Order: sequence, then structure tokens, then C-alpha cells
Amino acid sequence: MSKRLVELMGGVLSVESNVGVGSVFSWELAAAAAPKLDLKAPTPGPVARAEAQDGAPLRTLLYVEDNPANLKLVEQLIARRPTIRLLTAVDGNQGIQVARAHQPDVILMDINLPGISGIEALKILRDDPATAHIPIVALSANAMPRDIERGIAAGFFSYLTKPIKVNEFMEALDAALDARAAHG
Repeated sequence: MSKRLVELMGGVLSVESNVGVGSVFSWELAAAAAPKLDLKAPTPGPVARAEAQDGAPLRTLLYVEDNPANLKLVEQLIARRPTIRLLTAVDGNQGIQVARAHQPDVILMDINLPGISGIEALKILRDDPATAHIPIVALSANAMPRDIERGIAAGFFSYLTKPIKVNEFMEALDAALDARAAHG
């Protein structure tokens, strides 16, 4: 089955085996170009979503993420919340610029970003009086206990891991929004 899957992807599966020693399996796949992101958008706009209920405060979430699939998933989750406007940035530097310009209520930050890491972006935002008050939630594939401990020690409000657990994500978002509202 593995051989067939590799062949369907245009690759080759091989094996070297020595009796009494063991076997080594390897495969080769053709390289594919990485998807290109449009980094030219000067100011990210809000994502289309349902209308907010009358009288409900509109809150802003900035998601800093370079993976289009993760961006799309969070877009779909936030679309369920008509009182939240989603802004996006595809790298740490752009995320800092958007945070300074739009003053979101909460920032959701990937750790492994092109340019500067999410932890470096966090430090810059924390050192800036204009953005120091914004709760920043880490959302990362770095899911080892030491990664989570480092993230919390660095100053993230909370640290979520990928793949996203919807209930955990929504609870962390609500907690960050509540914390932001409590501090004006």
C-alpha cells in the first residue's frame, strides 16, 4: 500500500534488507514549489462574516499566521461569532504593523513565522506602550511541554497547540477578550 501511494505521487519506494540485521525503507518524491502568499496587501481587511446583533460590541481579533490552511480554519471559526472582526497578517513584522494601526482586542500569534518568530513579535509588542495591553494568545504546532512553558514564560496570555481543538480555542479566545475588556 505504501509503495502504491508513493508511486501515485510520482515517487519511488525502495528497501534494503539484511537477514538478521533489519530493513531500511526509503522513498523519493519529486519536489514541488511551495505555495506563494500575497505579501503585497498593504493593510489586511476584515473577513466577511455575519452581521453583529444590535447593541453587541464589535471586537477585533488579529491572527498572525503564514499558513493559508490555518488562516482559513480560523476564518471559519470566527465567522460563527458575529461580534468579532478578523484581521490577518502573514508574518511577524506585518502583524506588528497591523496591531499598531488597528489596536485589536486580542492577537492570535503563530510561533514559526517567516522573518521574525512569534516570540520575537510578542516581545516587540510587549515593549511598545501602544500594544503592551493587548492579550496575545499563541497558536502553534510547537506542542512539547517545554515549548508551552517557554511561550507562557515569554508572556503569552495562553498557549494553544495545533491541530486546533475548537472548544479550547473558543474558551481561550473568550478569556482573552474578557481580560481585555476588564483592563479597558
